[in-house]
Amino acid sequence: MSTPYTVTVQTVDHGPVVLPEPSWCIKEHRDGIHRADIHHQGQEAAATVVLPGHGRVEFLTAFLSQYPFAEHASRGVNVAVEIEGEHLEFSSAELGELASAITSHVLYGLLPLRARLQSLEGEA
Repeated sequence: MSTPYTVTVQTVDHGPVVLPEPSWCIKEHRDGIHRADIHHQGQEAAATVVLPGHGRVEFLTAFLSQYPFAEHASRGVNVAVEIEGEHLEFSSAELGELASAITSHVLYGLLPLRARLQSLEGEA
C-alpha cells in the first residue's frame, strides 16, 4: 500500500497546513492564503467554437474542484462550471440537471432557430 501524497500550504490564519493531495489535482497551491481558500483543481474541459473575428472561443469551462476547509460550502469534490464569468459548484445530481438543461436548449432552442434561419436565408 502506497503512502498518500501530501502538500503543505503556508496559511495566514493557521500557519503550515499539511493535507492530502488528490491524484486529480493539477494546480500548484499558493502560500499566504487563508486555510478556507485552499483549493484542489482538476484539468479543465471546455466547449469551443470558432467565431469569425474572434477566433477560437471557449465556454462552459468545467473542472473537478474541492475546498477541503470551506467554511460556508461543501467540503466534498464537486464540478465547477463557468457560467457568466463565475465558477459555480455542482454536485453530480446538479451537474446532470445542468447537462439536461443544455441538451434541451440545443434540441428545442438552438436547432429550431437554426432551421428557421436556414429557411429565411433560402427566401433571400
